[in-house]
Order: sequence, then structure tokens, then C-alpha cells
Amino acid sequence: MSVLRSGLVGVCCLVVSLFAGSAKANCQAFLAPYFQHAQGSWTSVGFSYVSMQGSGAVGYATSAQIGPGAGMLEVNAQGNLDSRVTSWSYRTRQLFSDRFNGTQPFSVNSADSMDLVVSPSGTVWLISNTWGVTATISNTVCANNVLYGWGPSIANYAYDALYIFRFFDSGYIG
Repeated sequence: MSVLRSGLVGVCCLVVSLFAGSAKANCQAFLAPYFQHAQGSWTSVGFSYVSMQGSGAVGYATSAQIGPGAGMLEVNAQGNLDSRVTSWSYRTRQLFSDRFNGTQPFSVNSADSMDLVVSPSGTVWLISNTWGVTATISNTVCANNVLYGWGPSIANYAYDALYIFRFFDSGYIG
């Protein structure tokens, strides 16, 4: 039984290692058109995201679809998509399901402020300006037109959060 268990553990480790490598390559291929679009004149990349926080709360944010607007991503000096790069963009409002307006969750009157940075390989930094913390989401997977991965909760919870991002081409109106 011990030999069988050791063999299974070894196979599982190999599969996880192979999957991790292919996930990074998959995210690079998935993100490449967005990085290319963000290099154009008067263009940017928008995003929508949801999270399932360690507390059980659900987080949500979306950038503007056409600008100037909140959360528009452009390429920064380090080669990452970054919502903090341009003066045309302003911080995105992040809503959480544990904040209510009467009985209605996701109160717009209790929104947080956030920024987003995405590397070409798929690492994501979700910056909570309200809480002064950054959730780093690495070992991401890109499939079915979304990028997802696990990372620390925005608040101080024992369990990680699941983050799911969708990107779209955007631009500025002038």
C-alpha cells in the first residue's frame, strides 16, 4: 500500500507541475491580444471581476467600457496592464455583498476603492485602496475567456478567496 501511495503522490505531483506550466502559457496566449490592444492610441483594456472572499462575502467590480472612466488598464513601464497609469482613468468602485442598503446587498453607498495590475503571464495584483492591502493572485488559470485563481482575502480572513476576471477591449472618447 505504501508503494502504491508513493506512486500516486508522485503522479499527482507530476500532473500538477505540468498543469501549472501549461496554465501560465495558456494565460500568456489569452492575455496577449489585450496587451496588444492596450498599446494602441486612445485604447485601453477594461475588466469585470467577482470574488468569493474568505468571509463568505462576494466582491464585484467592473471598469468603464468606454472612457475616460474607472479602471481602464494601460501598459505601465514594467510591461503590466495597470489601472493607475493614465490620468484619464480613475479608481474603480468595488462592492461587497456583506454591505447593505436596507435589505439590498452590494450597497453603492459603501463602495471600496480599488486598482488592478495584470502581468503578461497572468499574475494579478488587486489593490484595495480602502483597506491599504494588495491581494496577489498567482498560479492563475485562463480558460473559457476568463482568468481565475486563488489569493488572500481583501480583509484579514483565514481562508483564501477565489478571484475571477474577464477582460475586454476598451477605448477613450475624445
